[in-house]
Amino acid sequence: MDKIKNKKKLEKIFLLVLVFSFFKIPYSFSAPNYKPGEVLVKYKSGVFKPRLRINALYDKAGVDEVRHYKGAMKGFDYLILNEGVNVEETIVELEQSDSVEYAQPNYILETYPIEPEETQETEDPLLGKKHCLNAEMPVPEMPALAECSLDKKLKEKPALNPMPEEVIPAVADPNLNKSYALFKMGVDQAWSINQGSKDIIVADIDTGIDYNHEDLSFNLWRNPNPSNKQDIVGFDFIHNDGLPYDDQQHGTHTAGIIGAVGGNGIGSSGVSQRVSLMALKFINSEGIGTTADAVSAINYAISHGAKIINSSWGGKADQENKILHESIIQAKEHGVLFISAAGNDKSDNDGDDPNYPAAFTDDNIISVAATDEDDDLAPFSSYGQKTTHIAAPGVNIYSTVPDNKYRKLSGTSMATPYVTGAAVLVWAAHPSWDYQQVKRALLSSVDVIPSLEGKVATSGRLNVLKALQYQE
Repeated sequence: MDKIKNKKKLEKIFLLVLVFSFFKIPYSFSAPNYKPGEVLVKYKSGVFKPRLRINALYDKAGVDEVRHYKGAMKGFDYLILNEGVNVEETIVELEQSDSVEYAQPNYILETYPIEPEETQETEDPLLGKKHCLNAEMPVPEMPALAECSLDKKLKEKPALNPMPEEVIPAVADPNLNKSYALFKMGVDQAWSINQGSKDIIVADIDTGIDYNHEDLSFNLWRNPNPSNKQDIVGFDFIHNDGLPYDDQQHGTHTAGIIGAVGGNGIGSSGVSQRVSLMALKFINSEGIGTTADAVSAINYAISHGAKIINSSWGGKADQENKILHESIIQAKEHGVLFISAAGNDKSDNDGDDPNYPAAFTDDNIISVAATDEDDDLAPFSSYGQKTTHIAAPGVNIYSTVPDNKYRKLSGTSMATPYVTGAAVLVWAAHPSWDYQQVKRALLSSVDVIPSLEGKVATSGRLNVLKALQYQE
């Protein structure tokens, strides 16, 4: 027994060393960062805004281009400034107007650092060369990000293949045993109660999805009314087109945890074996995106019928990221459950330097910490007794990556989609429930874990079987 305990202790020490050697904590984890030359502005509701007056305000503030939000985010503008114009000075100028409620920088948001099982680099099947996954973000020279962007590296995104036929009768997935979390949380038993539903649309807002992956394609959402951008499975807000291809791997990995196709005789299975995954790309190949594009993605999800949003990303902000917060409030108004990663900087999100959106306190948010195979809080995981609700496995998680491949990655990014997949099962089993009832089922049915006491509100780790058995 002592030998087994010592072996487990050594394994944990090794994991700690591995995590801290691989995790390069970006600058934005220690200070808010934003994109130079861009400002987001909200106008007061019910205030008449003569075009000539607003144009004069924009001219004085040094605005070069204006992009208007529509739909749920109507009343917000995304401003591109003239070269050399200072963001802070523009905000001061705008907020002097009686028409403006507030203006803010276009804050940077990131996929939380991920730790590949073996190496920090991956062979890109489309490019035939290695590229960075966790490189530190240049500050503040945003144009440098283009060096790893899809535009320069990937000359052409793959065309969308037709949706494959459903495998009937079901064939066992050969690699289920590589996904320890499915058995730890009773997912394999939960499937005897409910396997999910294509009627539940999940917006995976991330780096995109490999929409042709053989273990995902059947579960990709199909837009019944695509626009002229041919947004059939989602949208790419970086390249402004309907092919949200994943040029990083993060989004494909989270999508597989939520809803890799179950019973198709291929790979493994997501928590929800049947679901409609809406691929919304706002993060580039370096794992970096902007608030403006995140808000556009949330707005798209709301207007196209998503019931759940998976948010395995976040960032800092000076006094909250107000426009991001307002987009989540709009999601709430439309009955959307928003599931967010707590972060990977080991910090207390109840404190003075929280990660957003996980630290917002709206009741449609579920914030997720990560645990390891022994149900200990993962050494990298952020937490918060008030702002973090639940934990889920987030260490060495096996899931899909682009080019019909699979990989083990770690992070609260990986824990979050387990909760999202569980929400799909619960909602599919109780289609008349609202987001509050689904959230209550997930949080009321956890396995209480001693290591999580004082770290998450429920003191517990997700139990999918118990969540499905929960009764109001």
